[in-house]
Amino acid sequence: MKTKILIPVLLFILLISSCAAPSLSTPPEEIAEPALAQPTPTPGIEATPPSTAEPAAIKPVVPSPYVPFYVVTQVDNLVLRANPGPLFEAKTTLPNASRLLVLGRAPGGEWLLVQTPLERTGWVFGQFVTSEGNLSLVPFIQPADLQLVRGRVINQEGDPVTGIQFAVVQEQAGSPPRVDAVTDETGTFYAFMPLTTAGTWAVSFTAITCTSSVMDKDCNCLNGVCGGPAPGSLTITLPLEKDEPLLFSWQ
Repeated sequence: MKTKILIPVLLFILLISSCAAPSLSTPPEEIAEPALAQPTPTPGIEATPPSTAEPAAIKPVVPSPYVPFYVVTQVDNLVLRANPGPLFEAKTTLPNASRLLVLGRAPGGEWLLVQTPLERTGWVFGQFVTSEGNLSLVPFIQPADLQLVRGRVINQEGDPVTGIQFAVVQEQAGSPPRVDAVTDETGTFYAFMPLTTAGTWAVSFTAITCTSSVMDKDCNCLNGVCGGPAPGSLTITLPLEKDEPLLFSWQ
């Protein structure tokens, strides 16, 4: 399978200190013969220990509450789904330029929970909208009533590899059901499946996005070598017996 490649501060400190002792000019005085006196003992001066100031209490940082903002659809007939994924029920379709209020996002960050102008809620794929706010501030929401297939990609140093696309495809003839997912900043991809999903499925590496950690700013593979995951594909049976991520090593 051929891999596709998708899409100081300088701080100035100015320290000004000036200190000049004024010169004192006084007229000369007549020198008188001093009277000799017996010296008297100087009483001892007890040093006062410096006071120890109590450290100021450190106030905990309280995160600001999330304030919902809007995204705008960029395609016609964008499907609003009951859960995050193409295999879930379509609740309605949305025209181009629809403004949707963002309520949350699914793990992985690819699917957004939104509210339509008619106050219907559902999930849309984030690649088909433009945002009026910072999507990284949107809280994660764990969707219910589904199965989750997840995998993690790390390199030989144990670091996560981002922007790697996998396809979860049912092994059958014709046009089999398929769910695509891309690894996030932790190197993890999330494929959401209906509870009724069963049988044998292949989880296969399909592409590298231009924003991947193995790509440069011009969407070229770092050092001219793209690499790939090992294994390139795994076979699973749904429903899964264990809630554990599939592991892939980038080589």
